[in-house]
Amino acid sequence: MRKSVLLLAAAVVMFSAACTKTGPQGPQGVQGPQGQTGAAGANGVDGTNANVVGSAPFTVTAWSQNGNYYYADFSLATITNSVVNSGIVEVFKKYGTTDWTNLPDISGKTSTVFNFYNGGFSIYVQNSDGTLPAYPGTQTFRTVVITSTQRIANPKTDWKNYKEATIAAGLESAAPVAQ
Repeated sequence: MRKSVLLLAAAVVMFSAACTKTGPQGPQGVQGPQGQTGAAGANGVDGTNANVVGSAPFTVTAWSQNGNYYYADFSLATITNSVVNSGIVEVFKKYGTTDWTNLPDISGKTSTVFNFYNGGFSIYVQNSDGTLPAYPGTQTFRTVVITSTQRIANPKTDWKNYKEATIAAGLESAAPVAQ
């Protein structure tokens, strides 16, 4: 009996020792077949997006003159190289107490236009016939800066429409513009 117990114990020890991993990993197996397409997920809730930045309304009271046009330059750090290359910048001009229109704004032969660049933008007032327009005086504007990510994510937003753009931008937390 004692011999049987010893033989059984020796067999258990040998079996246990034989089950350890000591060799190198084998080659990778063949790729399995493509799985089935999963069900479509539910639509998420729309929210605010940090990729749209609006400025607080700002008033221009001092215009510079260069030849036959007036201009004002502004710094705006949210206009980055990425925005210049593939985003959108909209500038809106205020009329009265509640009406806004996007630039360019044309009134008779006088137009108010803008251009933007990395770190800022400029607003110009000029006449279509090349003459110097009347001094623009005090005017109020607002900007909306849209990254390409936000533009693509909101393809139905009319960014030139003041109401749609300001709602999409969540302008209640708008940053000031520096002249």
